[in-house]
Amino acid sequence: MRRFPNTDYFSGWHMVAGIAGFLGTLVLITLITLLVIFLVRRGKTRPAPTAFRPSLPPALQLLDERLARGEIEIDDYLNRKAAMLGTPTTAAEPAAWPTPGQDPTGATSVPTDAAE
Repeated sequence: MRRFPNTDYFSGWHMVAGIAGFLGTLVLITLITLLVIFLVRRGKTRPAPTAFRPSLPPALQLLDERLARGEIEIDDYLNRKAAMLGTPTTAAEPAAWPTPGQDPTGATSVPTDAAE
């Protein structure tokens, strides 16, 4: 049987190419793993998103919650808030109180006397 020169597939450049391919695959897997670890750690260190409005002092926040639950009236809320902030109290009164029989919403309505 006749042998051709350099036909041995287990030596020479073929062996170098096989080792380079194996090492290249290991490097690629390592780089992907490091990238995933970096992105996961980066995501954990981000600060939590801030609330829509700036946080209030605990007393004002509690006052807001009591108003929202209906435990206190608006006038009481405004007086207490003004006292906490040290601002003068402003009355939350309408410009003019409606007269008896007048629609408080300002919409036109039939007076109660004319309905009879």
